[in-house]
Amino acid sequence: MARSHGIIGIDIGTDTVKAILLEIVKGEDLPRVVSVSAIPSEGIRNGVILNPEEISECIHKSIDYLTKNTELKYISHFVGIGGTGLEFQKSKGLAAISRADGEVSGEDIKRAVSASESALTKMQNREVLHKIPFVYRVDQDTVTNDPIGLNGNKLEAETFFITSFVHHIRGALKAFDEAKIEIDNIFASPLALSYSVLSKREKEVGVMILDVGATTTSIIVFDEGFPYSMEVIPWGSVNITNDIVKGFQISIEEAEKLKINYGAVASAANTSVSKKDDIVYGAYSKRKLSEIIEARLEDIFELVEKHLKKVDRVGLLPAGVVLVGGGANINGIAEFAKEYLKLPTRVASPENLGGFKDKANNPVWAVSVGVALMALSQNEIKSSIFHGKSGVVLKWLRNFLP
Repeated sequence: MARSHGIIGIDIGTDTVKAILLEIVKGEDLPRVVSVSAIPSEGIRNGVILNPEEISECIHKSIDYLTKNTELKYISHFVGIGGTGLEFQKSKGLAAISRADGEVSGEDIKRAVSASESALTKMQNREVLHKIPFVYRVDQDTVTNDPIGLNGNKLEAETFFITSFVHHIRGALKAFDEAKIEIDNIFASPLALSYSVLSKREKEVGVMILDVGATTTSIIVFDEGFPYSMEVIPWGSVNITNDIVKGFQISIEEAEKLKINYGAVASAANTSVSKKDDIVYGAYSKRKLSEIIEARLEDIFELVEKHLKKVDRVGLLPAGVVLVGGGANINGIAEFAKEYLKLPTRVASPENLGGFKDKANNPVWAVSVGVALMALSQNEIKSSIFHGKSGVVLKWLRNFLP
């Protein structure tokens, strides 16, 4: 059987470094899951690498576990980065159509998109990870997603940009250099999620992904097939654990066990339970545990709703909400989100996989799988950091690594 190469998708999370190895087999439609690994993280906070040396050890262990028994000789490595350093902007750029007959060419599109990048604001100490043109206007009249072949004098491009702080990217590069692993590309984790848990139809009609991670909750909204907005909230499931610590006066380890094994929002916990049935794990109240969890979820979803109001999408997402990340495993969270946001909601695990796909059948693997699947679609959306104009920036960033 003819085989090509393997792809590793890496999710550098605050709690764990999660990685998945996919094997691409010629003639098969779906990539095969070969192996997965999850190593506790060190040297990272709120999704941002603070100590590259510490996280490099975690990365090395994770990749070594994935590849020690594989016969694949060529493996590409792709990494997803998230955290509060990610931001999005929409920008417009105008370019004169260069051909004498006024027909729009690919070069005109490149110049219009470049002009939209030049118009970005607040870019000091930031670098573009992704640029995604989502609408073009010819002579401020004809609106299209594909202007090639149209005629006019001027072409305007409106582009969606995802940026990250330069030192966050530099920290990731240094960590992988320390681990002696060459990165083939860097992707923004919220964007990568769309490749593992969304259908084309959902992105077209309008949908929001919520990645409830350890210390952050990432929001990305899609509409008409393109990203529409993005935000990273500095609260996650660790905040729930901390509240349980305070509420029960127990250790972090005990609180985490309570959350994972017995945690549920009030509606799922059945608050009308008898006094006898109210005790879980030791001598702790199920009712009180659910109230603590729900109180923190209300804080998180209040900020999610605030984002939807800001981008004018409250109640306007027919495909609803897709929950991923470790926090998506909290019992009853889908019902809670549905009630709070008044939108259909589902908890999602990665799709479009073959091989040992059950190994990735959990919302926590959505980013790492999404990174790997996005790598297979690079011809559609490329990370600017490694391609084109910004490739020069990558070389510049590496010059600062010791």
